[in-house]
Amino acid sequence: MREILFRAKRIDDGKWVEGDLSRCAVVGETHIRRIEDNLSTTTHRVAPETVCQYTGYTDLRKKKVFEHDIVFYEDGGCCGHIVFKEGRFLIEWEEARPDLRNDIHFWFENRRMYVTSNIFDNPELVESND
Repeated sequence: MREILFRAKRIDDGKWVEGDLSRCAVVGETHIRRIEDNLSTTTHRVAPETVCQYTGYTDLRKKKVFEHDIVFYEDGGCCGHIVFKEGRFLIEWEEARPDLRNDIHFWFENRRMYVTSNIFDNPELVESND
């Protein structure tokens, strides 16, 4: 089983925060609750359009890989970004090549992959494949 974790940008200062996700439909707010230590938590109001779910994988640098992250495949010299489609996490590559599979497990188990940014902080790094 993988850790269920979310990341989003705080409304008040634009910084990224990780934790549990909650949405209040009555007031239309989205929150991330962080466990600061074993005894206390902090709740931050976040921008709902920036919510990203943790994939369960870490990159070469031991950084957690989230939905909407931009990744670089070192041995293949190409970039892609992480998406959630059809009930699973996939990589959408910036170029179409026969050697580039889209299943995330294949890439993060045995390949030299790392996160370079995300589509919210650097949208120019990724071209849409839609």
